[in-house]
Amino acid sequence: LLVTPEVSDLVAALWVVQDPTRGDQLMRLLSGPVVRLGAADLAGLWAWARELHDRPAGPGRHGADLHEGELAAHAGARGDAAPSRDVRVIDGPPDPGSPPDDASGEPPSDEPPPDNERSDDDRRGSDLATDSADTATLVEALDELPRPGWVARDGARIGAEALHRLHALADVVRRLRRLTALPLVDLVAEAEVALGLDIEVLARHEHTASTARVHLDAFADVAARYATSADRPTLSGFLAWLEAAREQERGLDAGHTESDADAVQVLTVHASKGLEWDVVAIPALVEGAFPDHASTSVSLVDESDPPEYACSGTPKDKGWLVGLDSLPYDLRGDRDGLPHLDWRTVTDRKQLGVAIEEFALAGGRHAVAEERRLAYVAVTRARNDVLLTTHVWGATKKTLSVPSRFLLEIRDALGDAVTQQVWHPAPDPVEDSKGRPVAPTNPYLVDPVSALWPHDPMAHRRAALDGVVERLSEAVRSGDAPPVGDPRLDDLRLLLAEQAARRSRGEPVVDVPRHLSASAVVSLARDVEAFAMNLRRPMPSAPAVAARQGTAFHAWIEEHYSRAAMVDLLDLPGSADEGASDDGDLDVMKEHFLASEWADRVPDEIELSIETIIDGIAVRGRIDAVFARDDGGWTVVDWKTGARPTGRDARVRALQLAAYAVAFARLRGVDPGDVDAAFYYAADGVTVRPELPNEADLVELLRTLPA
Repeated sequence: LLVTPEVSDLVAALWVVQDPTRGDQLMRLLSGPVVRLGAADLAGLWAWARELHDRPAGPGRHGADLHEGELAAHAGARGDAAPSRDVRVIDGPPDPGSPPDDASGEPPSDEPPPDNERSDDDRRGSDLATDSADTATLVEALDELPRPGWVARDGARIGAEALHRLHALADVVRRLRRLTALPLVDLVAEAEVALGLDIEVLARHEHTASTARVHLDAFADVAARYATSADRPTLSGFLAWLEAAREQERGLDAGHTESDADAVQVLTVHASKGLEWDVVAIPALVEGAFPDHASTSVSLVDESDPPEYACSGTPKDKGWLVGLDSLPYDLRGDRDGLPHLDWRTVTDRKQLGVAIEEFALAGGRHAVAEERRLAYVAVTRARNDVLLTTHVWGATKKTLSVPSRFLLEIRDALGDAVTQQVWHPAPDPVEDSKGRPVAPTNPYLVDPVSALWPHDPMAHRRAALDGVVERLSEAVRSGDAPPVGDPRLDDLRLLLAEQAARRSRGEPVVDVPRHLSASAVVSLARDVEAFAMNLRRPMPSAPAVAARQGTAFHAWIEEHYSRAAMVDLLDLPGSADEGASDDGDLDVMKEHFLASEWADRVPDEIELSIETIIDGIAVRGRIDAVFARDDGGWTVVDWKTGARPTGRDARVRALQLAAYAVAFARLRGVDPGDVDAAFYYAADGVTVRPELPNEADLVELLRTLPA
């Protein structure tokens, strides 16, 4: 997770906010897509950082990029004395004809003055340890950028566009530093938005809405888990924890996306266990890769015509004898299937050396056998076809590669069942300095691979978008449009429609569970987007007075009816009430209830847990009370301690009662028309019997959810 581009940028920004010495993290932002500085502008920024560092501290430090007259004016306006030191601003390279600064006329020497002639400023940091001495940093230079047109003494400068981007990044860093008092999760979210990462990932045409944010969401979950588990979830502690995870735990698990049947899935053999595909491709079947071993020295097979090559060494594996992270095989539970080093019976070092050599050879055979079992897993993942590939020249390997023994065994054993599509002959050998035929070296490494730096991963997208609006506007103005009836127009429309369908694919943004609470049904009807976001990233709600108020009132009613129910701690009755009054109004609500029609009636059910299937979705809930009517029907009652809703919110709330009424009718096996429902608002002492939506209305609402 930590090496994905968007998460790396996010972590780098958090480091810059937290630690001014982490210029390495700032360099990722400067050279990456966030700022996109070139080498010349980076050199100019470093020159400015050195100039800031060399400037003596004290009054006037921040005015070093002003002209001398301007600096004096500022000092006079404050009533301060002008700085005694000279301030020089270089707007361009020094004039070759100008006299040197030294009155003697001699050019300044690069040698440092003797200790007895050095000033306090010259000796700054000389008595400090290397890691504690004051040094120039890019982060400090970002905090105090030069004015436009600044040029360093060595001619380095920062271009106008680069300076504009640096000011934008500096504003982002300052804003995030002002927000460091926020909870860690909120700070991470603010940094994501400030860098524009949320928009960048959604703009990738190769991703859908559900896959674009997968790594950012995974990182937000990591921050949330750390914030809940750490005693003091500070930004510095979180970043140190990420560093430890990177260095000691090989990073964090990347975000997971559900596999797509129409996509090519790339995964390891271990991760493929238990899965199956119609077609499986296993690339890079060469000795040293699959099977994995270090004996990859290549030699020419004697008297082979055409020439063939083979690995000259025998695989060896010393196992637990190498490194401190391996457990001796004798202490492992699977020791019976592992090579055995009989070190207890040896009598001298020579015998020990022989025993270790035999152990290493046995370990090599065991490792190849394990690789063979892994190859069996890879090949048997295919239902119909397997594509096996090998190569001669690797991307970085100097010597040629030998086809894997597994590939050759499959080819030789299956015979006509294998279709050999392309098999280039091995290259001819060359003579070494002694005239012996040897394998040639990789011809693709003769010319070094070069690329522009810094790399702009979005350069092709910018090039495609540059001038699009201007070209379209010009085409409209000039009337240079395709003529009506041009057959290419129909082809273009079909291609654009196909591309749009392929990008959208009707894929939902979130996966909706096939079971919902009655309150979740109300949330769906009230605000679909908020409902989806809560499913995508559920966050625990803070303890609220409303929840305590509702729980206390429901407990009092149960005591009133003398029928306390056993309920789940996380499903306390009344905990979902919205807008409840404060605790001082509890007595008022009790008085209202005792004066209501419900106080003297005997309920048929209290705190009844229900679950019913509506359009394939299990709707769950807890009915507060059910009263039998004189006409043989029933009334479902839901106690509410919050304010009485009006308008659309009241109609939406009625969905909860409708779900309860349908579930109770099914539970008792009665006609749904025999069950009505009511809300009792204790704060007002009012009973409201809304017009209930029927089961068809509930089905219509739930069908808006993706299957």
